[in-house]
Amino acid sequence: MKLDTPNPDPAVDEGSAFTPPWVSFFTKVRGYIVANSQSGTTAQRPTSGLSPGDGYMDTTLGFKVHVRSVNPTVWVRYDGTVV
Repeated sequence: MKLDTPNPDPAVDEGSAFTPPWVSFFTKVRGYIVANSQSGTTAQRPTSGLSPGDGYMDTTLGFKVHVRSVNPTVWVRYDGTVV
């Protein structure tokens, strides 16, 4: 996931609200953090809001898996083996 900051755009407008480019940036950061901090059984893996590269600690398998593709959703382990 690419997380380039929206420079040189200002982070806040005259009303002290985040500007749209920064809202988008923070939304992506939040999604990345949530996706990479989730864990649970294989049956509990997320099925929506996924992006390639998102991680999930699969407690059934005992290791972290990552999304290779989202349509269809394909989960792989560190070496690319589909799990």
